[in-house]
Amino acid sequence: MSEVSALIVAAGLGVRMGPRGEMTPKGLLEIGGSALVARSVALLRANGIGRIRIVTGHLADHYEAAFAGVAGVELVHSPEYATTGSARSMMTGLADMQGPVLLLESDLIYEAAAIAALREGPSCILVSGETGAGDEVYIWTREGSGGTPVFNMMSKDIAAVDTPHYGELVGVSRFDAEDTERLKQAARHVLEDDPKADYESTVIHMAKTQDIACRKIADLAWSEIDSEDMYTHAVQEIWPKIMAREAVA
Repeated sequence: MSEVSALIVAAGLGVRMGPRGEMTPKGLLEIGGSALVARSVALLRANGIGRIRIVTGHLADHYEAAFAGVAGVELVHSPEYATTGSARSMMTGLADMQGPVLLLESDLIYEAAAIAALREGPSCILVSGETGAGDEVYIWTREGSGGTPVFNMMSKDIAAVDTPHYGELVGVSRFDAEDTERLKQAARHVLEDDPKADYESTVIHMAKTQDIACRKIADLAWSEIDSEDMYTHAVQEIWPKIMAREAVA
């Protein structure tokens, strides 16, 4: 079995964080005394994933300072980060990687169960239940070839599909070796049409011809951090829940 690697996409400008985002990359915001990406790296290592690549862009020197000399962590810079979207940054990181790969967004706080759920197995998108976070990316599924739900569509518009959504995108996914190559192909196609495309668009494109399982943890404690309000919510509401759960794990 091939060794699992991880790719953390951390190139975004963090515009919605306002002044704080101008000074600190979102992935290096701290909760509980640890930066978000540093916690992701620790959780990945705890699950036996020792090869980790971080794609940098905005304030890349902050990541260089934070991870200089850290064994098993490689930084790759996305030079077009300011004029392109997360799909380009993802492709910059994936270019010479082979699966299986765990793909993670950088601006997340989540409990350890999120990584444990995807440590092994087939390609899979992690889905949570309702968060009420205010910036949700909703997931819709279809019936796969084995009769189980597989990814069909995602959107921030809850009315984008006229059927009930399955859950919410967490921002942690696993792709096996073949699907890593399919993801690259999908990204190339999407980027030809839209250089500013986000990585979610490449997953949607890939799913037109390939079943991707959805792994749902309905009560997962997690939060994306895109704004000051979301940061406050993560610190005051989500982090205490994570600490309580992991204290008894």
